[in-house]
Amino acid sequence: MRTDDLASSLDALADVLIPGSEEWPAPSELMLGADLLGRLRERETKALRAAVTTLVAAGWFTSGTVAERVALMSEFAEREPVLFELLRRCVYYGYYAQPRVVGVLRALGYDFNEAPQPRGYRMDPLTAKDVAGVDTRRLVWIPADRVGTVLRRAS
Repeated sequence: MRTDDLASSLDALADVLIPGSEEWPAPSELMLGADLLGRLRERETKALRAAVTTLVAAGWFTSGTVAERVALMSEFAEREPVLFELLRRCVYYGYYAQPRVVGVLRALGYDFNEAPQPRGYRMDPLTAKDVAGVDTRRLVWIPADRVGTVLRRAS
């Protein structure tokens, strides 16, 4: 399956997982499939390709109504839970990272930013009740010269 075909197939699948409305853009309007394929690692891309291939074999693109596609998606979720979960997560994370979707969230009053650092999010100050269950006997101290990256430790 060509990358363009995979991207448009992902758009169609995403439109069933997250249907658009007046306020919320449909994933296909955002060209979410192409965006995902540009951002994901090879492992996730292969898994998405496998999910699309499985749904195509089940008759996804020959089913005419949204209800039929939802039913096929439900069957897919039951038969291939790992593939479905990866598809769902990729679609949701990709969708809610889109600038237009972020704009809708902000317009609704949510304190949402695509990259929370360095500003972070507003938080209420912690109270004594919030930290009452913290076990202070389990503190761990690592000397700065022992802190390293995963890559350095693996080599």
